[in-house]
Amino acid sequence: MKSIFNFISIGIVLLSFTACEKGYIDDISQVAAGTDALAPTVEIISPSVDIQYPATTNAADFDFKFNIKDDIELSKVEIFLNGTSLQSYTSFVDYRGMGGTYTYPNLGVGTHDFKVIATDLAGKSTTKSFTFHITKYDKVLTSETLYVPFNPGGDYKDLINFVSPAVTGSPSTTAATGGHNGAAYQGAANAYLSFPISGLYSSDGISFSFWYKVNSSPDRSGIIVINDNANNSDDNRTGGLRLFREGGPAAQTIKINVGTGSGESWNDGGTLSSIGGAWDWHHVAVTISPTESKIYFDGVLQRTSAYTGFDFASSTNVTLASGAPSFTYWDHKSDLSLYDEFRVFNKVLTPAEIQLVMQK
Repeated sequence: MKSIFNFISIGIVLLSFTACEKGYIDDISQVAAGTDALAPTVEIISPSVDIQYPATTNAADFDFKFNIKDDIELSKVEIFLNGTSLQSYTSFVDYRGMGGTYTYPNLGVGTHDFKVIATDLAGKSTTKSFTFHITKYDKVLTSETLYVPFNPGGDYKDLINFVSPAVTGSPSTTAATGGHNGAAYQGAANAYLSFPISGLYSSDGISFSFWYKVNSSPDRSGIIVINDNANNSDDNRTGGLRLFREGGPAAQTIKINVGTGSGESWNDGGTLSSIGGAWDWHHVAVTISPTESKIYFDGVLQRTSAYTGFDFASSTNVTLASGAPSFTYWDHKSDLSLYDEFRVFNKVLTPAEIQLVMQK
């Protein structure tokens, strides 16, 4: 047995030498790092706009986010708030760059300055700072129970309850000028946001308000869904709510389906049209009362549908920008459209209140 083992070992060694001679295995050679010609680049991701807290909040934890890149190698990255050093980084997983997040506890209202200094191995440095203001957000109406302005940097925080939604997939926010008012939510395939339904509606009803810029591909999608836990796996729509769109590249019809407990109600809504293949921003408002649903475009009532009662008893979440989790059949899946200024109210908005929200 020992002789067989030795024979195999010798064979492997001979094969290795042959491979090297034929060029199958290259010798390890050192590659020069190159000339350190450029200073590091610094990008401050958050904050990128002024910040708002709920009216009841004077201070809250805040995430500072930044990206650093260098052409050769970083030596040190320092971050400061209002002139005071927060942290100095000298060890990097990727020596040519880093993506950093620093959580500052109890950052208060007022004016603040966040600064980042990045230095490379050759001693070249880049400094970037951003001055921002933190103010308090006052509700548009006392009935407002959720408000998401969609600030840049993937910020989906609700400013009424000051919590972030569950995020499925990889949606994003546009640049600060990409929305109807500042940044906007940018939908993506298999992506959506989920907010708890608790506290958002009352026995008197619920209303939704948002600015919307259609992406007609795919040709249909979910927009807002109040999930129906009892019927997630089938097409029984006796509970929850489904706002959705369908159509073609030139026109999309927005409709709503409401579960009434013993049955369902359809509201065929109205149609938004593109102009020369381009879509504009439109304000969409939906009101749900115990007796009827209404859909408004740009403050104008499109259609009313009557029924008896709505049933959210088995619902736990409100989903934005998808039919998931309980309305993905009929291909009402994720929406690639843009959303801005998403609000929920625990009552039926009047036409005058819808106009007020639009102007806000």
